Amino acid sequence: MTVRNLDMDVLRSFVALAENGTLASAADRVARTQAALSLQMRKLETQIGQPLFRPDSRKLVLNEAGQQVLGYARRILALNDEVQDVLRQSEVAGKLVFGASQDFGEAWLPPVLAQFRKAHPSVAMEIRVDGGTRLVAAVEAGEVDMALALGLGDRENAITIGHLPLVWIAHRDFEWDRDEPLPLALFTSPCRFRNKGVAALDAAGIPWHVALTSPGLQGVWAAVNAGLGITVRTPEGLLPELEVADRKLGLPNLGRVDVSLHIGRHAHTPAVLTLADLLRKRLSHRILELEARTPRAAISRKGGAPFRVLNRSLPAVKTA
Repeated sequence: MTVRNLDMDVLRSFVALAENGTLASAADRVARTQAALSLQMRKLETQIGQPLFRPDSRKLVLNEAGQQVLGYARRILALNDEVQDVLRQSEVAGKLVFGASQDFGEAWLPPVLAQFRKAHPSVAMEIRVDGGTRLVAAVEAGEVDMALALGLGDRENAITIGHLPLVWIAHRDFEWDRDEPLPLALFTSPCRFRNKGVAALDAAGIPWHVALTSPGLQGVWAAVNAGLGITVRTPEGLLPELEVADRKLGLPNLGRVDVSLHIGRHAHTPAVLTLADLLRKRLSHRILELEARTPRAAISRKGGAPFRVLNRSLPAVKTA
């Protein structure tokens, strides 16, 4: 029996298609056209020797064979990525100053940084948690090597990983007396999310008042958790007692924000780009996790799907 070698790029496209569900979103993730992606799937089915998708489904849904191949494909790709990471370890050293916005500072980010630190002990890391605008300014000034931020994908050095919805968040027992202004718990000005939220309320003719302002995210979450008001954030870092309340409260849609990495002009070192690649992969999975956990009925889908994963390739390593 002749054993065929499966194409690694085709397997990566297959996993992206299985996780995203549509040709359009998967094509963005793997940086290929939809036509090229369709050809890859036909090639994979030829190599496997049987169909991998249900023929009667309007969406691209895996059949039983497709589900089996998906499990193996993930394992193959994980081993492929792991061996490359191991071989790169000897090249990764030096100092790295990394910044992250407060939205990411206490949720999934610490385990990712711990994993990087364990794999690359020769890298001296300094971590800064601050507002996204300040961190990106620090990257542009050469004070921070790389930053992870929300809503700043239009900056020249931004590498956009995907999109998250900007939503209204309230305690699950929060009640709003419609005869009274809507109470808000917000970041201290200046804050882009704050500005967008109050502008949307003004445009919709909804009266509001600021019940609390805080320079840090912990203060905002504490106020919302206590039922003092609602806030404007992404679903990232949502506390267990809080919920997305857009449709429940009949509030205006706020659209979505980009999730982006920002790398300094002279900071394209192996250490920085290795961490950037790890973050890009983990962020892609995190966006899909948040989409699966957020009730579809809670968010208006005006303007397209609020969750989206992109696949922007990282720049090549340059000497500083």
